Amino acid sequence: MTLQTTTPGFGKLLEPGQRKIFFETYPEKSEQFNKVYNVLTSKKHMEHDLSLGGFTPWEEKTETGSVSYEDPAAGWEMHYKHKSFAKGYKISREMNDDELYNVINKKPKNLARAGRTKVETDAAGTFNNGFDGVAHAIYDGKALFANDHVLKGGGAGANLVTGALNDTNLKIAIQCMHEQVDEVGNKIQFQPRKLIVPRKLEFVAREIVGSEKKSGTDFNDLNTVKGALEVVVYDYLTSDTAWFIQDPDVSELNFFWRVKPEFKHEEDFDTLEAKYRGYMRYSYGVSDWRGIVGSTGA
Repeated sequence: MTLQTTTPGFGKLLEPGQRKIFFETYPEKSEQFNKVYNVLTSKKHMEHDLSLGGFTPWEEKTETGSVSYEDPAAGWEMHYKHKSFAKGYKISREMNDDELYNVINKKPKNLARAGRTKVETDAAGTFNNGFDGVAHAIYDGKALFANDHVLKGGGAGANLVTGALNDTNLKIAIQCMHEQVDEVGNKIQFQPRKLIVPRKLEFVAREIVGSEKKSGTDFNDLNTVKGALEVVVYDYLTSDTAWFIQDPDVSELNFFWRVKPEFKHEEDFDTLEAKYRGYMRYSYGVSDWRGIVGSTGA
């Protein structure tokens, strides 16, 4: 009987290759959520954000008069609590011995793609659930997209429009954003620069903002929104009709990485199984409804 000398720790020997495949697969396509979110890093278990309501307009000061002081209107407090996510797979000693690498090497690929899908799906949920003011209300108790956001100084603000994506409705949405004010009614002068659409509206969106002439008509009118907005196709939107515009410079859609995706392994002495797992931790949400306008497309 001839004894075979084995190399201990086959899982450790496989690990560099598995790791390489994982981290080459995860970014194989460009991230989409980072085109609409402020992507930040965090070193705490939770992030807090506090909005200030703003000041009323400045008052005239006479030569001997005193400066008028006031506290800004009370704002809203938002909390971003990070959640952890993990998934793993196992490789048996026999699978390694029999050199089933075509199967083995598919595992880190699929794990990476599943992790990437989780991030994108979660982030897109802000838009997909943005018209639900019951289960997915934001800090003011309203849906993200609503026409009755409570203003601390009185009155209401709006970032909800109706209708399918076309030239006319897009201009209504742009006007809606231009009319948005802070908590005490000061104009903010937003400038929408992104048109966010599902894949099925991609060509409609590109035609509206890319045509030389006004789209959807038989007239020879100039297209007044030509080149005004960048089309962002978001594959993880669940509605084929909903669409959104955004001023990315001032909108407050925030995504916090607490731990970016990592890949680690260990080997079980008794079962001779190598375990590989991915782990990540993040939070996301809305600190202000302003700077973004949405329509269900209905």
